[in-house]
Amino acid sequence: MTIKRYAALIFSFVVALFLDTAVLPKWNLFDLVPFVMLALMLASQQVFSLQTAILIGTFGGLFEDLLCENMIGLTPALCLLAAVVYEKLPKDSDTKPFILGLYCLLLAITVEVLRALAARIIGMRFSFLDAVLYGALPRALLTGLWALLFMAVFKPLLKRQVDTV
Repeated sequence: MTIKRYAALIFSFVVALFLDTAVLPKWNLFDLVPFVMLALMLASQQVFSLQTAILIGTFGGLFEDLLCENMIGLTPALCLLAAVVYEKLPKDSDTKPFILGLYCLLLAITVEVLRALAARIIGMRFSFLDAVLYGALPRALLTGLWALLFMAVFKPLLKRQVDTV
């Protein structure tokens, strides 16, 4: 990868970490906080490679858990699971952005449901159906939109790239 791609990924990583840990938990609309690091990971996997997504998901999830969460290690595990599932989904370079957005939405809702199940397992009490319908689904939709935004930002970095076999 070129220096421009590394710089864009590092800058995007810092922005996503800052948004997930400092900005969006404090300033949000209707208490809906998208999972920006997951969106960055899925976008980098679509545009760049699985290895890039694994690095972003592992380190970003670990930093977020250390800064904000009480279950350390859950976010990187869910990000890596999402990366593996996203790799197995049928897609190519001609896949429409709407389909990619749906993939990201489905993976984000899966991550949110697994996070809610983990919270339920450790003893938190809440209405699971309400949490999924009124919390996880809108957050997953926002996460999918963030992933499409990151894909649109990363796509011009691939101009004049020659694939070698």
